[in-house]
Amino acid sequence: MQNRLLSLGPPLLLAISLFLCHPARAQSDKILVVHSYHEGQKEHVVEMTRGIEEALQGVDCRLRFFHMDTKRHTDEQWKRAAGEKAKTILAAYRPEVVIAMDDNAQKYFAKDYAGRQGPPWFVFSGVNKEPQEYGYPAANVTGVLERPNVGESIQLLLKVQPQVKNILIMADKSETTDPLIAYCKTLHLPVTVVAYEQPLTLAEWTGALDRYRGRIDAVGLYVLRTINRSATDSTKVPEQELVRLLNERYRLPTVGFFDSAAESGVLCGVSVSMREQGVAAGRIAKEILAGKRPKDFQMRPTEQGRIQLNLRTAEFLGIQIPYSIIKRAEVVVR
Repeated sequence: MQNRLLSLGPPLLLAISLFLCHPARAQSDKILVVHSYHEGQKEHVVEMTRGIEEALQGVDCRLRFFHMDTKRHTDEQWKRAAGEKAKTILAAYRPEVVIAMDDNAQKYFAKDYAGRQGPPWFVFSGVNKEPQEYGYPAANVTGVLERPNVGESIQLLLKVQPQVKNILIMADKSETTDPLIAYCKTLHLPVTVVAYEQPLTLAEWTGALDRYRGRIDAVGLYVLRTINRSATDSTKVPEQELVRLLNERYRLPTVGFFDSAAESGVLCGVSVSMREQGVAAGRIAKEILAGKRPKDFQMRPTEQGRIQLNLRTAEFLGIQIPYSIIKRAEVVVR
């Protein structure tokens, strides 16, 4: 059974939900899950939540969700207010374990509790930055890292388009993507990265692609969710529109390192499994409820990746993807 509650207190309109892992008793343990982004974010928050609930199935506990909604609301005031709201909920709910998902939930909420005596005990997941930036690990904090499958994705691209030599890597500008750029620069990749671009507006997006026209064989893409319509219009351009423009105007093969790549029109990619990120966090929480402590867990990334393909994009670009790759893919857009 799952009930949906709504917080209406200004300045936020943020979703809180309650899920019973098991028919509740008076002494059921309580878990608070704080998501950085909105409840309906497909291939990300939805999958993370599914993984958490899967890991806790049959555990006698009560799960409460709070969504900070900082992907659709990117201004600093909103983020800080959302973090304060999460702290208010924690104080009132008094959970045994807090699961904090993605970087904004750490920066604006969970890091302020690092090093305190538990409970609550904190488990993070989906963290792209180095955990030391948030004061992790700590006696009361452990968790799961998110490290994009950049090398694996490019190897997949080369199986589809072996002639690719030079690529441009593009992403939006956010707490999620800055670490990705830094991480890419540490890798020994089988192609040459001509440049990294993080456009803020649609004009900057097309401008970057125009600058490198004729110098690149493909484009690598990470998260594209905070690019504004213009310098004076802060409406976010949907990632599907950005990828469609790239496909139609530049006709270059694309490789994605993010969860909704194929759905957005990207040709191929290997993404981190967001469900597995949720499962891993949920399993740690389960063991903490059974008596273990954060110091008993090593911080590390999940290992499961998802091959993604968009066959419609392949057809549009005149690219033939071998059936041996298609049959291994977990996400196939036809």
